[in-house]
Amino acid sequence: MEKKSIEIYKKLDEAYPKEIEFIKRGDPFRFLCTVILSASSTDREAMRAEERLHSALPSAEAIADAQSSQVEELIKSAGLYKNKARSIKALAEVTLREGRIPETVEELTKIPGIGVKTANCYLVDILDKPGVIVDTHFARVVHRLGLTSTDDRDKVYREIRKEFDPSMWSRLSMTANLHGRKYCKARSPLCSTCFLSSICPSKAFFCKGI
Repeated sequence: MEKKSIEIYKKLDEAYPKEIEFIKRGDPFRFLCTVILSASSTDREAMRAEERLHSALPSAEAIADAQSSQVEELIKSAGLYKNKARSIKALAEVTLREGRIPETVEELTKIPGIGVKTANCYLVDILDKPGVIVDTHFARVVHRLGLTSTDDRDKVYREIRKEFDPSMWSRLSMTANLHGRKYCKARSPLCSTCFLSSICPSKAFFCKGI
């Protein structure tokens, strides 16, 4: 591992709380539904949509038995509701058939609509296993910091897994994500106050003169 990668990891680790929670943890099935709903939506809206879904259909069995149109209406505010309803119903059906929620990336991504990012969220937040969660914030931050050669999510996932030890994956996922929300914003990064600006190769592009 490169010295710079270790330095960035340590600075992020020291700067942010040891416990970082973007989506409320709790019931595993509800958590995974919320992560599905968070695609192309805010975490807050995803949690609100999941609350409406759970209030009307409080179990995997209830969701599996419900009409797709009912599920769609309940989660409509989270956007992409037809695809998300299809994924949530598929998750409910698999959970009932197997008697459990799948516990590996390979198993989870066999469920329609569940990708690598969603699967890794489940591994990290619910199963407490190593995982790399590549969302928009994470991909942007690690690319700008020079930890990856691209911001393409599939390539970012592979490169971060190769560059960092598995014991560091989950923590980096959370701290880099939070850094993207607080400092390294998409359009107007706060380079002037960012504690990583002195070692960030993108600083000159965004904030000349710092």
